[in-house]
Amino acid sequence: MSLVEASIILSVVAVLSAALAPAINGYIEQARQARAREDIQTIAEAIQDFIADNAEHQFLRNGSNGATYGDKEPPTRGDANKVYLLVSDGDIPTLATAVSTESYWTQAVNSSSVDTLSNHLIENLPAETSGNRYRNPTDIALSSVGSQNIDFARTESSGFNAPYAWRGPYLRGPVDPDPWGNRYAVNVAFLDPSPTDTVSGITAGFTASTDYARLDVFVLTAGADEEIDTKSAQDGAVPGDDDFIHLVSSHAK
Repeated sequence: MSLVEASIILSVVAVLSAALAPAINGYIEQARQARAREDIQTIAEAIQDFIADNAEHQFLRNGSNGATYGDKEPPTRGDANKVYLLVSDGDIPTLATAVSTESYWTQAVNSSSVDTLSNHLIENLPAETSGNRYRNPTDIALSSVGSQNIDFARTESSGFNAPYAWRGPYLRGPVDPDPWGNRYAVNVAFLDPSPTDTVSGITAGFTASTDYARLDVFVLTAGADEEIDTKSAQDGAVPGDDDFIHLVSSHAK
């Protein structure tokens, strides 16, 4: 092959590559978006399963009251024991100018008000503390409470017909970042049907005692621009710009 022929071939390859690159990049982006939609649906369904199993309307910092199985009464559900935001692994996205006051979304994990999806849905270790775990069927069956209260367990069946207990894992871990490397976030503060505590950094104009119980709970990912454009407190949630959301619970609690 002569140098001229090689140059012609390379030129053709370069032209074809330039022509195909946008299409290839488009397919890659479509695949990322499809995965993001699938992920947020999976996370939403896992949260719904957790709620159904535990008969809880919220996520708790301490799911067991710190008690041993022998006196494992239901945990306290006051505001001081609530988790307000659950997140996956991944970077914290930036906030778009239109939602620059939504500091709720950008809080770092602190193992109290902000915790990981993995701790609650995979590991049963709220705040990464074994003493905080949610009650499982065996715990309840072994307790004096469980043997006396049919709502918790029946001792003769080792508790596995307990109506309300942690039966996870609800997700196959770990909970990876979204396709753009950022974290998924869930505004679980609004699962509480009767809140009294004001959540900081949310969309302005909502009062805890009168409004929170009708606000939507949803899984959020910031999308390709890695910038959050979605308001945290909404009744009739709509994603901003290229964000993706999936409803966990609408205002009909």
